[in-house]
Amino acid sequence: MTPALEKKVTQSLRLIEKLSTGSEILAFSAGKDSVVIYDLVKRVVGNDIPYIHAVTTRDPAGTLAFIRQNYPDVVLDMPQTTFGELVRRKGFPSRMRRFCCEVLKERVGIGKRVFGGMRQSESVKRSNYEPEMCDERGFMKGAKHLLPIVTWTDDDVWAYIRERGLPYMKYYDAPYCFKRHGCVACPLANPKTRVREYRIFPKWALADMRNVAEFMNTHPDSAVANTFDDEWEAFYFWIWGKSVDDFKAQKNTLFGKTDFCKIVTEQIGL
Repeated sequence: MTPALEKKVTQSLRLIEKLSTGSEILAFSAGKDSVVIYDLVKRVVGNDIPYIHAVTTRDPAGTLAFIRQNYPDVVLDMPQTTFGELVRRKGFPSRMRRFCCEVLKERVGIGKRVFGGMRQSESVKRSNYEPEMCDERGFMKGAKHLLPIVTWTDDDVWAYIRERGLPYMKYYDAPYCFKRHGCVACPLANPKTRVREYRIFPKWALADMRNVAEFMNTHPDSAVANTFDDEWEAFYFWIWGKSVDDFKAQKNTLFGKTDFCKIVTEQIGL
């Protein structure tokens, strides 16, 4: 371990000790960052707080088995509904309408002090994150995010994992080479990443189309049902995040109507 990383580790351990009151929980996603934060928090507080994985029903295949085998003290918190049921009731989520996160993922942290692995280098939005942050969203009821590795880089994370010999999910390695581990085809991911994940997990694509088709059939007055002719169009629009005007321009061209079923089938490899 380099002196620079040793310094960051020391700072993180001290920060965990400072932030700990005994009332916290640790949110464990099974991603690389949560593997590191799990190990760091464990070194300071041991088993004095609960370690929880919110089962989202969108975890990559093998995630729950990985947790049971390598992190058996992590509680698997089951949701009261599934992603598929939410789509059948509400349609697809989006960047601006992430009801799936609220219901399936963030529920375990409502009103709590939550240790997590979010870092400044992950995105522009997170670049101003602090080690302790209040969640100002109303439904989170004053929850606080405790982020001991907020200043760490990807290289720091991987160096610590290798130094400590920590088990991590196979999807970070070849042939998958994931940059992130989370819900399959999360609407916050970029379109190319989502297409790539659907190619690896094509059953999710088929299930999502069945579910949005049911939503369109049971909600004929919805914007989705009135904008798209079928689930293939709705699914394509959801993946690529185009504006409705751009989609309509692509749908009807001088050469006729675009075959979105063919495009999706080829892109996903169905």
